[in-house]
Amino acid sequence: MRPEYDGIKFYSVNDWSIGENLEKSAMLLEAFDENEEYKDINRIIELYNVQELVNSGVHLKEWDDEKIEYYKKSSVLLAKVLGRFFGKINDENFQQLTRSVCIGYIEDYWKLFVKFKVFKKVCGEVFTEYIGDPETTLYVLLQQEELVKHYGKELADVMRISPQTPRLIISKFLQRNEQKCLYHFPKELAPSEYERILQSYVDSDTANLNHLQLLVNAQSSKDCPISDKLRLSAKRASTTYWEKHPFTGVQIGYGIGVEFADVPEIKSVKKSEDNTYRITYDIKWLLENLDYPTILNNFRYIFEQFDECCRSTLVSVKSQLGIFERTLSTRGVKEFIKGNHFNIGENLSTMQVKGCYDILKHNGVRLEDVLKWFFEEYLPQEFGVNGFRFNSPSEGTTLVEKCRTIASEMDGVLKQFRMYVQDGQIDRELFEMSSEHIVFSNLSGFAEDKYAYANSDDIQNEQFLLFSDQSHLCYIEKYKNKYNRFCDLVIQEDVSISDFWEYQQGKIQWLIGKDIVIKTPEGYLKLNAPKVYILKDLYDHDVICPQYYDSELRSVVDEWCKSGDLRLENSLFSKPEQDYLNYELNKSSFSNGLDLRNKYAHSTYPEDEKIQFVDYIRLLKIMILVITKINEEFCLRGE
Repeated sequence: MRPEYDGIKFYSVNDWSIGENLEKSAMLLEAFDENEEYKDINRIIELYNVQELVNSGVHLKEWDDEKIEYYKKSSVLLAKVLGRFFGKINDENFQQLTRSVCIGYIEDYWKLFVKFKVFKKVCGEVFTEYIGDPETTLYVLLQQEELVKHYGKELADVMRISPQTPRLIISKFLQRNEQKCLYHFPKELAPSEYERILQSYVDSDTANLNHLQLLVNAQSSKDCPISDKLRLSAKRASTTYWEKHPFTGVQIGYGIGVEFADVPEIKSVKKSEDNTYRITYDIKWLLENLDYPTILNNFRYIFEQFDECCRSTLVSVKSQLGIFERTLSTRGVKEFIKGNHFNIGENLSTMQVKGCYDILKHNGVRLEDVLKWFFEEYLPQEFGVNGFRFNSPSEGTTLVEKCRTIASEMDGVLKQFRMYVQDGQIDRELFEMSSEHIVFSNLSGFAEDKYAYANSDDIQNEQFLLFSDQSHLCYIEKYKNKYNRFCDLVIQEDVSISDFWEYQQGKIQWLIGKDIVIKTPEGYLKLNAPKVYILKDLYDHDVICPQYYDSELRSVVDEWCKSGDLRLENSLFSKPEQDYLNYELNKSSFSNGLDLRNKYAHSTYPEDEKIQFVDYIRLLKIMILVITKINEEFCLRGE
């Protein structure tokens, strides 16, 4: 049991405790005696924190220049005391001193242990005795690279048997962390040993469900090899976990349903008491408009799978994630990030395509034929574009064959589009020689400067302060918690900078300096409408489309591109669309990808025909996305 010690602690210059700790530091420095003999190691580490506070450059308002200079000189003397104390640590007193460090100072202790090269005076046997104790937190030690190198053999021996090791491997190699993982593993523990360690963890009763899910979706790498056998074991263990631990908490359910009926509106939405939304589409519209152009347009204008800028609405964007999804979820290093909003949209769009597919089929129209028509009739007639070929799946083929065909033809039309953009024509003989794999991010379009993305910390900070419900600018004493976002507060109320606390005013002054917020002659705060419109568009979609902006908005985009705040690209698909396609079709970018294309190409598809049918509907949905984006390119080129 570690002792308690309520000492001065430096976390960062932004931590709220810094004012109180600066006051305590001043009192300690005033009474400091460099000749005092310190026996309590926590008092020594407290001196280190005082030194860190003074060296941070932050000071209290009441400190004048003379005071600040005095404290800086005093802090230099602290280093001598620290060095003198740590210089006396050896094999005899290492155990007693190390176990005497309070919990809040452990990381500081090991930093100083390495700084003063104490490891040269503590032998491996003594160190092994300490790290072999189950209460020793290995992750703290592994943050010190020099320590890990010196005690590599000892750490490796303990990590081979420690119950902490599987969690450390998962955290370092498989789990996404907001900050870079700073663990250093000893080279004496080979990556080939991780499989056995992780398998033992999966087979144990202590395996964490989040860790099991990370293992299920993990991708093998040189640094951390993961076999299919281990992933399957983790999948089965995850299933067994829920059998042993039935959910007993409070659940809030939600659902979504789609129906086609004879109703007066083209689209209506009803919400029931159990949080279920039922979306009804007018079946008369579908039956009275069976021409191919309208069928394709329905996915954009009726089913709203694309917005006014022709961006796919099926994608996942950061602004759609809730606070708990952003902060509490355990995610893999290469995991496609999705939340409830994305999952609902994915289910809704799949139901839309299935419903439309069934209705069309019942009325003698094959959606596959509509896709073929687009490439082989519409493009030549509308744009004079010849040479595209699309072989739609035949009526009598199996679902597996249908999935294979549509996935293969999708690759084919994208290669044909790439060739047309590059050469202005499709050379069939050259096309037939191509075996190159399609990479969505490498596909360019005709339109120059088609997409713009945030390219600076300033743009990111502006969006956060204006639109995030986590921004501290939305609360003022006058309106309490009435508004969740700073932009709403400024739009709805007459507020001046004096209405805000001092710690908020600095950020607002920064926004004023960036010409995002304007101070009126009356002293009220207003938003610069064009700039805030662009920032909001970018915040909502992770990408903007300058081609659809008017001249005023375009001038702002040009200004920000010149300053480096925005980055322009001319790809066929936007970055969110590229991520969505990679998630749906393969596992090249995301460990939890659905792999719709590859599992049918390599015959690793499920045998359940119901799942095969859903996969086919998803592939048709993606094909509609591809067609819509190609059509947009030819429309923009025409303009």
